[in-house]
Amino acid sequence: MATEIGSPPRFFHMPRFQHQAPRQLFYKRPDFAQQQAMQQLTFDGKRMRKAVNRKTIDYNPSVIKYLENRIWQRDQRDMRAIQPDAGYYNDLVPPIGMLNNPMNAVTTKFVRTSTNKVKCPVFVVRWTPEGRRLVTGASSGEFTLWNGLTFNFETILQAHDSPVRAMTWSHNDMWMLTADHGGYVKYWQSNMNNVKMFQAHKEAIREASFSPTDNKFATCSDDGTVRIWDFLRCHEERILRESGRGPWRRTLCLQLICYILCSCGWKEPEFVINVLHIFLNNSFSTVNAVRDGT
Repeated sequence: MATEIGSPPRFFHMPRFQHQAPRQLFYKRPDFAQQQAMQQLTFDGKRMRKAVNRKTIDYNPSVIKYLENRIWQRDQRDMRAIQPDAGYYNDLVPPIGMLNNPMNAVTTKFVRTSTNKVKCPVFVVRWTPEGRRLVTGASSGEFTLWNGLTFNFETILQAHDSPVRAMTWSHNDMWMLTADHGGYVKYWQSNMNNVKMFQAHKEAIREASFSPTDNKFATCSDDGTVRIWDFLRCHEERILRESGRGPWRRTLCLQLICYILCSCGWKEPEFVINVLHIFLNNSFSTVNAVRDGT
């Protein structure tokens, strides 16, 4: 019997996916239609934003250099001369370290303009005690907390129901006092927590100032009065009025130093600067200035 010896069965391997995309050696720039489609994509209801390199002004190295030099430098005789070269960037110190040359304190270079989402007038600007953030009070009654290094806003807080007119920090850096156009005063902690509110004047408050001990503070208003308040009790202690010719139309600013109060007001048609003693209630000195220069 003849047997037919055939070849062994062949094994055919077929891949699961036959299609193979051609290799792209170069980057192909998407056309205009694809770019428009990509810009219209939204995720979680938020707009896609491009990555922006923010300009940062870091003053910490110069402050650290100043603290190191203060150990061995007596005065400007021990200071090293800084030459106009890039190699001396590391030797720069804040203006307080170069008191022999006051020109270093003049800021001549523009850095950045920052705006809120809702544009409105800003009436008062104050740095936080540590100097890392900037607090602004706007006509909408909002506080905006800005980053002092990258100049972008961090927090927006609805602080007052009327425009914010005055803002000042206590000397112990623990309390911030603000006043608005309606005559209300608010106490704030350093974490922006509101702890107290009361009405100090019936008209707009223009300025507020703490005493050196932080136990008292003074406020001036459009009603033409300067009032001394106890900070802890929120109690009015004295009302100082101008004793010259006619009433004040508006009190613009004041500064409380020990028991001496310097106030500036507007009495038609002249500006008046008074230096008063808060307990004697009399004026030590009065300076009048008229718009015509006299």
